Amino acid sequence: MKSAWVLSGAMFSSYLGISILAPVLPPLMRELGLSELQGGLILTGSSIMWVIFSPWWGRRSDVSGRKPVILLGLGGYALGVLGFALVTQAGLDGVIASATVTWLLLVGARLIVGMLFSAAGPAAQAYIADVSAGRQRVSAMGILSASNGLATILGPALAALVVGLGLAAPILLSAITPLFGMLLVWRLLPAVPAKLKRGQRAPALRITDPRLLPLLLIGFFVMSGLSVTQFTIGFLFQDRLGLDGVETARLVGLAVMASGVALLFAQMVLIQVFRLTPLTLLRLGIPLMLIALIVLTPAADFAAMTLALVLMGLAVGMVMPGFRTAITFAVEPHEQGAAAGLANSVPGYSFIFGPPLGTALYGVNAGSPYLLAALFVVAAFAILALHTRERAVQPAT
Repeated sequence: MKSAWVLSGAMFSSYLGISILAPVLPPLMRELGLSELQGGLILTGSSIMWVIFSPWWGRRSDVSGRKPVILLGLGGYALGVLGFALVTQAGLDGVIASATVTWLLLVGARLIVGMLFSAAGPAAQAYIADVSAGRQRVSAMGILSASNGLATILGPALAALVVGLGLAAPILLSAITPLFGMLLVWRLLPAVPAKLKRGQRAPALRITDPRLLPLLLIGFFVMSGLSVTQFTIGFLFQDRLGLDGVETARLVGLAVMASGVALLFAQMVLIQVFRLTPLTLLRLGIPLMLIALIVLTPAADFAAMTLALVLMGLAVGMVMPGFRTAITFAVEPHEQGAAAGLANSVPGYSFIFGPPLGTALYGVNAGSPYLLAALFVVAAFAILALHTRERAVQPAT
């Protein structure tokens, strides 16, 4: 289990950087003279690279070993975000006079992030599958997934502490934190032998593989519902509560932190104490996410909207470890890297299509994005009920 804690700490160092960036990017885009669409396209480009390269890095870890690929992913994140910080500061200082040139350089930096950081997640998931078995694997995957929840809680607070030094300061901090993750992996994570011998080709699993397709679709629909919600929730808070920009950022930050606490509780308490199986996690989490969206759609006050986000945090905290662990039980040991690459590409697909769909629908009706998200979640539960073969995705008892 020590390896799971080391990997969780390493991934936390990068997820922390992502959550530090989240509250800073909207005002930063406006300071640089960029539109909301341009800001969104910066993130979309990163997601596209994530989708393309996650499967490739997963297969590469089967041949080259997990540890080198994890180190490369963390280092790549630091490099890409450092470039993003330098371009940002140059744009703010007027060194780059053209907003278009600034935008193109920022897109380029995020492409590097997406291309290289997509190595870390698949290799970390495959490492857990290599060194654990049965219900211990579910617990270890919960610990690994908890890194995201903890980062969601602490990131906005760290951003608030350093933003007084300038809008680029939180971004620079985001480039530094993964270096601590690299140190953790380098010093404390034991290397495990590569699953394939040098010269052997890594298995090229397809999305349509019948062992994986139902699970991948479940992950896609759940993450699409989440992405639709995440990219519109700030608008919902501001419009329904009649807030200005600063107050919106403060209250959304509080609600998101509460959601992060719930997510962390699911992964560090519910999963660890009750030793829930992957299918049980999916069967509990997906309906809970639907309940959260039903609460959110008509919510008209801060308490109701925060309650909905807390329920969603609990739901996602169960669904994502369940999804990722079920993937590991569905394939053979020498296929773990390839399967992890496909699993880690799922959020990328969701965040390519979800945000534009959600924001377009929000412009028509404020409640419609959450109805769409609810339809996604219903589709996920239908696939779970109809197509998932229980024996293929459950740990040995």
